[in-house]
Amino acid sequence: MAGRTIDAGLELLDRQLIDADGMLCGKVDDLELTPSEEDPSVLYVTAILAGPGALAGRLGGRLGHVIERISARLRDSPEDRPARVPFEVVKEIGGTAVDRWVPKAELETNRLEDWARAHVIDKLPGADRAPE
Repeated sequence: MAGRTIDAGLELLDRQLIDADGMLCGKVDDLELTPSEEDPSVLYVTAILAGPGALAGRLGGRLGHVIERISARLRDSPEDRPARVPFEVVKEIGGTAVDRWVPKAELETNRLEDWARAHVIDKLPGADRAPE
């Protein structure tokens, strides 16, 4: 694994995620870190974790627990984890955003939006007449 050294807390956490088409698709709520095989004290960012489930872990306490439970209830799949975006798809880490090589529809960060559209928005009167 080759890469550059960054301060993940300053350069990644809470940054806006932008897909290949320039669409906003969430925020960096947490990171998946993997230790180096050569030196376990060296950590590599292997994935971006996004969504309420990832944020809940950072918040902790009662509020974090409530957010995690709500997030778990909204999941259609039994996978009990936040949206995971492999770090390999990151194109650029900018001042306020993280740009990625893939479109929003191919990312797990789109799960909550897809769920909300299918279970809430599409059921609203007139939702089928609204422009995209």
